[in-house]
Amino acid sequence: MLDFLHIENVAVIKKLEINFGKGFNVLTGETGAGKSIIIDSINMLLGSKVTKEIIRYGEERASVTAYFSDLNDEVYKLCDELDIQYDRDDVFSISRTFSLEGKNTVRINSRPATLTQLKAIGIKLINIHGQNDNHSFMNKSNHILMLDEYIDIQKELEEYGTLYQKLTSYKSQIASLIEESKQKTTMVDILKYQIKEISSAKLKDENEEEKLIELKNKLKGAEKIIKSSNTVYRALLKNESGISVVVLIDKAIDALSRLEDFDSSVKNMIEVLESYKYEIEDIAERAKDIGNIEGIDEPEKQLMVIEDRLALIQMLEKKYAPTIPLLIEFKEKCEEKLKSLEESEATLEDLKQEYKKTYSQACEIADILHEKRILGAKKLSALIQETLSYLDMPKVRFEISVQSIKKDSGLVLSLRGSDDVEFLIATNVGEELASMNKIASGGELSRIMLALKSAVSDKNGAQAIVFDEIDTGVSGSTSQRIGIKLAGISKRTQTFCVTHSAQIAALADNHYFIKKDEIDGRAETKILLLVEQERISEIARIIGGINITEKQIAAAKDLLSQSRNLLD
Repeated sequence: MLDFLHIENVAVIKKLEINFGKGFNVLTGETGAGKSIIIDSINMLLGSKVTKEIIRYGEERASVTAYFSDLNDEVYKLCDELDIQYDRDDVFSISRTFSLEGKNTVRINSRPATLTQLKAIGIKLINIHGQNDNHSFMNKSNHILMLDEYIDIQKELEEYGTLYQKLTSYKSQIASLIEESKQKTTMVDILKYQIKEISSAKLKDENEEEKLIELKNKLKGAEKIIKSSNTVYRALLKNESGISVVVLIDKAIDALSRLEDFDSSVKNMIEVLESYKYEIEDIAERAKDIGNIEGIDEPEKQLMVIEDRLALIQMLEKKYAPTIPLLIEFKEKCEEKLKSLEESEATLEDLKQEYKKTYSQACEIADILHEKRILGAKKLSALIQETLSYLDMPKVRFEISVQSIKKDSGLVLSLRGSDDVEFLIATNVGEELASMNKIASGGELSRIMLALKSAVSDKNGAQAIVFDEIDTGVSGSTSQRIGIKLAGISKRTQTFCVTHSAQIAALADNHYFIKKDEIDGRAETKILLLVEQERISEIARIIGGINITEKQIAAAKDLLSQSRNLLD
């Protein structure tokens, strides 16, 4: 059950703390006191979308925290699946803070959590029924969801869902292959041409282009390279005249050797000249090697071959991929695609067989779902019909239609099977059953929704259920009957009701009064748990308005006494 709720800086609520009791809890108050803000706060706590406008003016952030106890095993099982830590012997807490910057801070059991985790666990903790639910109730597409909530078919739905996902995947692949087959001949020809064109270039060396460019530059300067290298070689080492740097150094060394007997420093000079000689010889040989370019005898012919090869490579790069490695990769992908296309007929046939097999399996589960929905619809229709009769709608007929959608080829499968589910109603005797959105009034919708919630309250697993003005469009004895029904739900699930009905308020186990005061020039919403006399005054106010009379006080006392007798 929901034990405690803390709300801070939400709209006109500065700080509000509520301890809730077991059973049936009602919240009353004048229009504009802040009842809807409390509902909005709970929705915020359950992960609903919020904007910065929800934050109290002048504050930086808004926060809501709730404590729960006596949770069922389903909640803890979900916690294990969501990797949420908990202590069964301690209270279970959820909290959410929303800042002006749009930052969400979520905590579950005082530990950081995600908004996704909060939404998932929130469904198991609190179920809220408000005016918007009446609109969703009118939407036929939601009827199958509401019926399934009542029926125990989760296992079959999960099994069917897995098969349906496979069917969707197979269908997409088959459609893609069929589309490809339409263009197969053209595509095969294109791929074969591309593969042949790239293969004929015989691209093996990934650095071939760089090497060719380097050799091309050398060949373009071949004449200059040969002439310069020969000049260096002849000047330093050998030439036709017999006069070179080395020869002159030899002569100098010979002349210096004749002076050794006269000057001791000559020996050092000779050693230095011999060292120079060796270095000069080395430079001469290296210069000669630079001029020895392979194929240098026919540089123009070789240059033409290189330029042709470069032109081929650059043409392929322009058409298919910007580098040789990417050209090789492109060719490999073309080969894979060609192989896939050539094998596509066999693949398409295999996929069709898999689709047929999976479709057959899905249809079997869809048939099981259909049978369970038929039985569930009969039971739920009877329960709702019985509740509507109790809620002063005895002549209203209610029926849940479950039709399996079929075509010549078989069942038409969708996300939840093959069923078309619709809630039908006839509000007057002699009328045909028709769609609810055509004939149901606001008050009738509220009672039908209450009847449905009453039937599924044990099924959805929520720890607490909140009804926001379920009495809209009804009054008098009908309101009292709605209150009795809510009190009945509260025996199984902690129940909350925001109401303007004195009859409903009088049936509560715990009565909370919401009021708005002016404190320091600012409006603030407060909530009080009413004791007996305060409760009598509040019920009298609901009955009679602002100026409460003794008759209204007496009527309130009588209504409380009567309500207790009804529940006994």
